[in-house]
This record gives sequence, C-alpha cells and structure tokens, in this order.
Amino acid sequence: MKELASTYDILKVLGHGGFSAVFKARRKADGNIIALKQLDLTLENENDKEYRDFKEEVDILKKLDHPNIVKVYEEHILDHKPSLEMEFVDGETLETILRRDKYFSIEDTLDLIEQIAGALNYCHHYYIPDDIARHTDSALLRRNAVVHNDINPKNIIRTKNEDGSYRYVLIDFGLSFSDPDTVRHSKKEEGMAEYKSPEKWDGAMVDAPSDIYSLGIVIYEMLTGSVPFPVKDYKTTGEMIQLEEKHKTASIPDMCDKRVDAIKARKQADDMNPENIECDIPAWLELMVKKCLEKDPAKRFKTGRELSSFYYDGIEGKIAIPVLQEPQVIDIDPATGHAKIASGVYLEVVPNFLTAAQHFFINKDITTIGRWHDMPGAPLADFAIRTADKFISKNHCQLTRKQTENGRYVYQLGDTGPSKNGTFYNTDKNTQRLGQYIKVNLKNGDYFWIGNTKIIFRE
Repeated sequence: MKELASTYDILKVLGHGGFSAVFKARRKADGNIIALKQLDLTLENENDKEYRDFKEEVDILKKLDHPNIVKVYEEHILDHKPSLEMEFVDGETLETILRRDKYFSIEDTLDLIEQIAGALNYCHHYYIPDDIARHTDSALLRRNAVVHNDINPKNIIRTKNEDGSYRYVLIDFGLSFSDPDTVRHSKKEEGMAEYKSPEKWDGAMVDAPSDIYSLGIVIYEMLTGSVPFPVKDYKTTGEMIQLEEKHKTASIPDMCDKRVDAIKARKQADDMNPENIECDIPAWLELMVKKCLEKDPAKRFKTGRELSSFYYDGIEGKIAIPVLQEPQVIDIDPATGHAKIASGVYLEVVPNFLTAAQHFFINKDITTIGRWHDMPGAPLADFAIRTADKFISKNHCQLTRKQTENGRYVYQLGDTGPSKNGTFYNTDKNTQRLGQYIKVNLKNGDYFWIGNTKIIFRE
C-alpha cells in the first residue's frame, strides 16, 4: 500500500466487493477530493495485456462529458493494482434511499428517468473509432457505443444542486477488460442478478438494450418498492435457476397493485389511514416500463435516445394508450379447428410471481398436466403451463374423465408417475400430498397445487 498511501489520504471506504474497492480520497499533491477505485487484480507493469485493455476503456470514459455521468480523471497502477480516479459525488445511492423511503413519488421517478435516459442517450450514441470497436474485447465498447453494463440502484447517486433540485449521476461503468472467458459468469461482468437482462443469462454479447432492461428494473423498483423478481441468496443454486427462468419467461407482477401495496404499507407504518388508495402511475409510464422489460431485446427501446423520445412524448401527452378489453375465453373445436365460445369443464391457473393466468378446457378422457418447455424430442403435456416454476415437472399429474351410466362425466385427479415434487389438493400447498395409487373426484371449485402454482377445477 506504499504507493497508495504516498499519493492519497484515504478518508472513507465508499464500497468494497469481490472485484474492487472504492475510497473517498484526498490527493496529496493538490488537496482535491476524488473517488478512487482500485481493482482486485495484480499487474506487474503497464505492458500487461490486462492493463492495456483497462486503459483502452478508461481512455474512452475519460472523454465522456455529461452532467449525469460520473467524470473519470486518470488511471494508474498503484501497488500493482489498476486504479481509477473519478469525480467524488457527494450524495446517496438509490439503494440507500429506497431502503429508507421504500418507494419514490411519481415526480421524483420522472425526474430520474429524464436524467438517466439522457445519460444513456449520450453514451449509447458516443462515437468510438472503428479500429477500437472492431478489435476490442470490451463489453463497453464492442458495439461502437459505450454501454454501462451494470445499471442498478447502487450505481446511481442522487446529489443536491445549489437551487435545491436533484441531480442523478450514473457511476461505476461495468469495466470488463479482463479475459471474457474467465469472467463470463462473474457478478461484475454480468451485473447484479435482479437487474440482469435475459440475454445476459445466456452469455450473449452486451448491447444497449441490455442497459434499457436494467434501467427498467430500477424504475419498476422506484415505483413499487421492490424488483419484479427478488432473490434472497445469490449462493443458493435453486434460487438462481428460478431467477434466470423468471427473467427469461415470467410476466412482471402488476405495477399498480404493487405500488398500492407499498403505499398502504408505508401509511400503516406511519399510523395513517391506508384506505381508498388508488394507483397514481400514468398509463404511458406503465407502458414505457413494460417496453423496457420486454424479454426480446429487439422489442425494447434500442438505445437511450428512443427511451428519451418516448419519455418526452409521454410528458406532453402524445402517447396513445391502447384501450384494454376484457379477454373472451374461447375454446378450439377439435373437429373443425375453429374457435367457439368456451363452455364446459376447464382448469384455471391462479397467477403468481412465477406463473401467468391461464385456462385449459377438458375435451378428452385423459389430460396430462405439466410445465411447458422447448426441449427438442421431449413431449409436451396436454396442458403445458407457461411458467418459470421449476417445481412443476414436464409431465406432473393427470386428469381422467369417465362417463357414468346416466351420461354425466366424472373427473378424477391423479399423480400416477408419481411427480418428483408432488401434487397437493384442497389444502394449503405442500400439506396434503396425493398418493400414487389414489385418485380424487373433483367437483366445481376444488383446487390442487403443483409446485407453487394453484389450479382450480371449474365446471
């Protein structure tokens, strides 16, 4: 630590992770206060490839000049570690504010969107010389644009201007100069899991729409007080597998419902009346967040410029809001292939954080029920449920239809496999398991659980 100590007075540790440490420091040469980031990587000298790649990225970041992007000053090797001098932004991270205030007002949320979308507009369209863009390994630079690569509430700071207004600053661009093969699955290369775009889970090339997705998660959290797909423990393999599936396939929980719940919870904590609370999210803003969070990158805003344009159109009332009609449940006549108005017996999936609402009409004597998949050669269940719930097997349970002497049908639920995680009926989930050699006669309103998903029998 000799070189570090001889060059700076370390005033405070601002953050420390497995990849780097960030300090508030005072330069001894001129007394200026800066933020100093030191990477946890040992180098011998400036000729090391890792340092040359690091310097290539930093040389671009030093040229960025935008009020909502942290200013990068210089790079050094201090005590054999790559180090980066940056502007010290005196404020609070969004993570700190959310932990204290639970959610943001609509006005403050719009303020952040305007500023951070403007920052992404600037860096996503920043010109990088072709010779660098063609030959770099950098995730930030490889698309002839600067991609942040790690947008989350820890990397956005709110500071106060002299006039009392707020400035939001995007910090800590996700440096990726290390060998992509060795850090492909590192937390730093991919970003925080709750904010990680679907394509990142597959190790795809990072591009501007990935930043849009991550910012969409941040906006969702500001409005509702939680990310759409929370995770408790990064070290639990099962949780991470489920989280990946949710990012790739699951619908986001309703923003208005989540916001109303968050407002009620805070009012109750403040001993205020939580009744008669209505959702205050503008319809155009909800549309914008949903577009940011499209699973397919091609369906999102392509860059910060498109996002900014939509934002200003929304503020000015130029966004046409589609009129939503109540969906009509229909059945497909198996004889003709034509749609007809639904009637008869069906299964109703109760939506949850893993599974969207679905219906399936029973029109055969044996109906298999399981999780939808796209594995080549593997058969799909008759009722293939669209879900991220890994506790539902591909062929989980069966519903049998038998005709009685008077012409009526009797419907029976069975789990003859049996399924690995079980089928549970007419009780709280995971309490009364259906045995392999037992079948349950179903009547209207009966329900059963497979995994975390509740299914109701209707006739």
